Amino acid sequence: MATNYQVQYLDSDNNLVETTMVSNSSIEVEKTVSEMGGDVLSVLEKKSSSFNIQLGDPVKLQEKTNFIQQLKTMLSSGVSLVKSLEIALKQINNDTFRNTIETVINDIKQGNSFSDALKKHPKIFDKISIAMVEAGEKGGILDKMLEELEKSMKKDVEIRDNIKKATSYPKIVGSIMVISMYVVITKVIPTFTGILTSSGTEIPALTRYLLALGDFLDAAGIYLLISLIGIFTLAKVIGKTESGKLFFDKIALKNPIYKKITIAAINLRFTKILGTLLSFGVPLKDALDVVKNVADNTIYINAIDKIIEDIESGKPITSSVKETNVFSDYLCSMVGVGEEVGALDKMFLSASEYYEIELTNSTDGLSALIEPIITVVMGIFVALFVGSVFLPMFKMYESVSM
Repeated sequence: MATNYQVQYLDSDNNLVETTMVSNSSIEVEKTVSEMGGDVLSVLEKKSSSFNIQLGDPVKLQEKTNFIQQLKTMLSSGVSLVKSLEIALKQINNDTFRNTIETVINDIKQGNSFSDALKKHPKIFDKISIAMVEAGEKGGILDKMLEELEKSMKKDVEIRDNIKKATSYPKIVGSIMVISMYVVITKVIPTFTGILTSSGTEIPALTRYLLALGDFLDAAGIYLLISLIGIFTLAKVIGKTESGKLFFDKIALKNPIYKKITIAAINLRFTKILGTLLSFGVPLKDALDVVKNVADNTIYINAIDKIIEDIESGKPITSSVKETNVFSDYLCSMVGVGEEVGALDKMFLSASEYYEIELTNSTDGLSALIEPIITVVMGIFVALFVGSVFLPMFKMYESVSM
């Protein structure tokens, strides 16, 4: 559906242009501006009403993407970091984000590095963003790393949009099935059972089981809901501990639905940033030390730490990468070729192109993976409904006819 977007961009003469565009997505807006020879600074969706309740993250991913895009553009044009931040600050409408950037600017003026200033705001800037900024500072390529961060954020926006599209239908169907099943179990079957009992018809085992389940839900439904909320809250608390994060990171790499997306995203960031750092002359050990935080997965972080230890002891990176049993055979072979010919940076960058394609394909294929599961679940629901309601009806008709 077409939406109004508030757009700011630099035209071909480097003049600031502010306008409103109607488009189906922010990506289409950026494409339109680029075709006009402009350089996009920000693209914000215009709200239909000024009344807005903030739910979820205090700063939306799209807002952070616009901020990084503005910062990258100004730094690439030779504007100083503090001046760039001050200019970008004027374009921020989110009060929480505005206050955060003001604090960051003050910290930088007091002598802190950009990455150290961002670390003070973990709820706004995640580990990946901070790691990429830190990598840019160490390699003297902050504008280049911000460009990669911008691409990464845009990819995240695209992935989230694709996941929303792929899961919206299952969510709707699932909600309808749960509500329908609850009504059938707690209302329809008990009423129908009374009719069967009065007629002397024997109640089938499946109907009796569902009737017992309905009695349980009526008696303990509220306690079950409270328990589920408690389990979800406890899982979030445990996930913040070291052992809990390791547990959930293992699950993320084994989840049959999202596993390919998770692994491809980690490998894309790892290869892209490591290749970029190496291409600008950053030593391999230092580059790995920075890039491990970009993985944002304990399994991969531990594997990269082991690679760093092996390199310090003089071990070739090829054998070390293979021994982690984390990275794919494809990446191991690319590292082997790169180490042999002295072109690790080019091999990592080449591998990143492969993983970008793999990530896109995995995201696009999510719908095809989920739809069969929904079909099976719907089939089970229909079978339970038919078995618990219609079979007793047939028995009643048989008893009447006899």
